[in-house]
Amino acid sequence: MVLDTVLAGAYVCAPSTGWKAVRADVGIAEGRIAAVGDLSCAEAEDVRDASGCILMPGLINTHCHGDMTLARGFGDGLTLAGQNEAFADTGWFYSLITDEGRLVSRKLTYLEALRSGTTYLCENMYWTLGSASAQAMAGLGLMGVLAEDVRRDYTRPDEFFSDEELLALLAEAEAAGLDMVLGSISEEDYEPSRLRAIEAIRKRTGLGKTCHLAETDWRMDRIAREYHTTPIRMLAGCGALDAGTVGSHVVHADAEDIRLLAAHGVSVSNTPACEMKIADGAAPITAMVKAGVNVCLGTDGAMWDNTNDMFGAMKAMALLQSLTSGVDALKPEEILSMATVNGAKAFGREKDMGDIREGMLANLITVRVSGKPKFIPFVPGEGGNAASLLVFNARGEDVEDVYVRGQRVVKNGRHAYADLEKIAETVQRTAERIAAHEQTKRAAR
Repeated sequence: MVLDTVLAGAYVCAPSTGWKAVRADVGIAEGRIAAVGDLSCAEAEDVRDASGCILMPGLINTHCHGDMTLARGFGDGLTLAGQNEAFADTGWFYSLITDEGRLVSRKLTYLEALRSGTTYLCENMYWTLGSASAQAMAGLGLMGVLAEDVRRDYTRPDEFFSDEELLALLAEAEAAGLDMVLGSISEEDYEPSRLRAIEAIRKRTGLGKTCHLAETDWRMDRIAREYHTTPIRMLAGCGALDAGTVGSHVVHADAEDIRLLAAHGVSVSNTPACEMKIADGAAPITAMVKAGVNVCLGTDGAMWDNTNDMFGAMKAMALLQSLTSGVDALKPEEILSMATVNGAKAFGREKDMGDIREGMLANLITVRVSGKPKFIPFVPGEGGNAASLLVFNARGEDVEDVYVRGQRVVKNGRHAYADLEKIAETVQRTAERIAAHEQTKRAAR
């Protein structure tokens, strides 16, 4: 076989190596990993010297709001409840943003994600943009899953998309090489018949779902006050917990809630930097891992995390759980798995992504460690420190190359073909309009 590409002399670091850095070549053919090992005698159209780099699976961001990158930093000093109140006059800036502005905000998110090592991202859309949603992601070479809100407008919780509309959106996503799930409701809209109606839509369409779950104290209080239970127990009682469910955040969960999540095969997407910034709280991640819950990682939106860099999310997870559950709560290897193979499992993609093995999609990133003081010493192999360096030392700017389905979409830290200047100009104009509106409000008080 003639390989398309060989990444030669890298330190492969993946679940299959136990997250130890092992010297090996990786061969790519037809978008997939064709061989791992000594490929010095293999025929290849392109051989890239990857020595001095850690080669790892592309990162998987399981919870992101690309619409909100244009509001980066605008919610500082406010909890989510405070933001809901502060931005109610424009519907979270909706009246200030054109469809083009929303679309370009997502493109900026995807560029930032790719350049910092993310190869698969779950886009939790604030507003539907129809087929443009798929085009924005796939057009930049990013893989992912589009979470299309089950509601036409999240301010009208009982106006659902029809099955036909959802299936048409699914077909558009699949045609672009993307996945799709339903974006379900948060606790302020919980009502048993509504939850069951959403599950009926899922049964008819075969779609998985993602939902904000047990994120804030005020949402927890609403369910306790009106239904005398917890959100997780309420979902279980309505038949709305299953292996096709990804619950985002899950900050407030007790032992019984965690047991239910594990028993129903629910995945949890935690966004630790966001949770700290807007004071949601510290999720009981260590207890979830011990119970067998599949925990994965996300950045949320750049309004709440300020970046779409998954390396930052990994470090935040490590530090927060160390503080709340002890310095030995989570190993770096467990956190790396949260950002890769666990994320793939959350969306049923573990046979394709999250590891470096023959037959898997060639979603790969190289992290340059040689010549950088912060990565010295770098000790590969058994007893080495590669996993620790990736979690605690690496940042998105250390990513050199990114391959998605075997295509090199980021070369030496730069996207291969996107017009960043044009995208940035549009986002800048929109952000300045938002900032001017907020300044006018403050001046009028």
